[in-house]
Amino acid sequence: MCATVYVLSTLGGYVLASALLLKCPSLLHRRKREAFRSRHISHRGGAGENLENTMTAFRHAVDLGTDMLELDCHLTRDKQVVVSHDSNLKRLTGVCTNISDLPYAELPSYLCKLDVSFQRECCCEGGEDKRFPLLQDVFQAFPTTPINVDIKVNDDALIRKVSELVTKFDREDLTVWGNASNQIVQKCYKEVRPT
Repeated sequence: MCATVYVLSTLGGYVLASALLLKCPSLLHRRKREAFRSRHISHRGGAGENLENTMTAFRHAVDLGTDMLELDCHLTRDKQVVVSHDSNLKRLTGVCTNISDLPYAELPSYLCKLDVSFQRECCCEGGEDKRFPLLQDVFQAFPTTPINVDIKVNDDALIRKVSELVTKFDREDLTVWGNASNQIVQKCYKEVRPT
């Protein structure tokens, strides 16, 4: 009889404790503090409202209250991390050359009117800002805004430079970066967490 009471009371206590902790997990574990929460992400700085990936587009998106900027990066011939979706400049500037073939100072300006590549029959006409920004300029201009950096090509030097900029501007908790390619994501992860 004594053993039965002991087993039933232990089992009952276990069931009650499990039910309580299932309903109130914060009794055991503190909720993880999020560095930021993003409900609205401005793709290419709000492409379609301004020329994509320009400082004007990023400023406009932040002024409207976006939670996060999304941008794409490539490396110029002189190893500058430039913000651009396309590796080839034909669609953006009318000049058929790759970003990696030119030093930053020789990148041509954006065209006055761009097709929005992800939306049919939509184009955007730009204003004064027709220059490709450097990633470091975006980090300086928006020090508290979360930014999603898409590494567009499988380039170890680009991944290393982006990592250095994230660290230099103390953005480890404000920058999400990677790519749809698992191979590039693994390299980004290794750069952030060396073995």
